[in-house]
Amino acid sequence: MARHQVLLICLHPLLSEGLHRILDQQEDVELVSLESTDSESLQACTEKTHPDIILIAGEREDDAATHLISNLLNCWTDTPVVWIELETNVIRTYTSHTLPATSRELIETIRQVSTVSAGDLRLSPHSSRR
Repeated sequence: MARHQVLLICLHPLLSEGLHRILDQQEDVELVSLESTDSESLQACTEKTHPDIILIAGEREDDAATHLISNLLNCWTDTPVVWIELETNVIRTYTSHTLPATSRELIETIRQVSTVSAGDLRLSPHSSRR
């Protein structure tokens, strides 16, 4: 069974405990936690960690959270970032994947977004990336 390295960043301590408990039970998940989100901690983490996915959990997505997500996408350009929001009980996925500006890619993106909007989320990487 392939293991998935998950980088967990919790902005709320109680949420951190619950997510650790859930993710630690998964045999195919290798959990790595980042306790601080300052630039030095992020830089150190990028040098030694290559996660398959980054989970960020917090109460609400505010300017600080948006800035953090942007920084994470810049540090790990090929890694999806998933925001787990307590206040609205939603999960949002962010990615920095880019595609060539062709009509075929545009139509495929529209179809995939429509599929995601209908509730069928698939996180498969595209062949073309930044």
